Amino acid sequence: MGLKPDCGRSDVRRAYRVKAKEVHPDLTGEEGTARFLALKEAYEVLSSRTTREAYDQTRHTAKKRGTVTDWDYRDFLSARKDDPESLARLICYDLLHDLDAEAVELYDEAQVGGFFSLRRYLEREDFMDYAFMLAEAYLEQNALVKAYRLFRGIAELEEEDPYFKHFYVEVLDRMAAIVRHSLPDDPDNRLRMAFVTDLVKLSYHPREEARLRKLLSELLAAEGRNEDAAREIFRAYELAPKLPGLEETVKTLRELGLDSNPIR
Repeated sequence: MGLKPDCGRSDVRRAYRVKAKEVHPDLTGEEGTARFLALKEAYEVLSSRTTREAYDQTRHTAKKRGTVTDWDYRDFLSARKDDPESLARLICYDLLHDLDAEAVELYDEAQVGGFFSLRRYLEREDFMDYAFMLAEAYLEQNALVKAYRLFRGIAELEEEDPYFKHFYVEVLDRMAAIVRHSLPDDPDNRLRMAFVTDLVKLSYHPREEARLRKLLSELLAAEGRNEDAAREIFRAYELAPKLPGLEETVKTLRELGLDSNPIR
């Protein structure tokens, strides 16, 4: 990172941001991946007081002995899993190094043991990056609800202050894809309905929001909530009148006198 041993945390953060832009795989391709991972690990070590002190001590001892510094970051974190911050960093390390199964197992254990939040121990942008990777790992295991909740945490922050920007569409698409299918342990679709109700409040393209409202209408109708279902259909029609099936449905609803939200 080109830093002096007595550098401060702000120096570490600034140097990391500059170097990351230079070696990020999005700009350098596959050949930049190894350098980016090494840079990310260096940043993880130096940005935490605990890991930095341990690294500096090992480095100092090795220098006195005239030997090569031998310090394994993952071993250091693994030995301190009982510390929530070290656990958060270990999960991030595993995600970065293609140890997705290990990261998921660690995160699951932390959830069982009590309330644990990656957000508490990571800077906002770092949390969003790692939460996305963790959610993707859950999708690989078909753990849809866990993946959804991580994506939703990203969405909450993105809606407040854009960071992912055009990549945010991927987050929205993944959440929409999750709720299009029945969720595990949700036989009456109550959780699924809650998720869809939540999604239509986010910054979807009008046509995609219309699809979600159409799905919400179907779920409401299955519960016998016909007026609420009709309301969602009319909202969907206002957003995307050419969406397949909507025009016929709206016509039928009007004939039944369920046009509680007339279209002008």
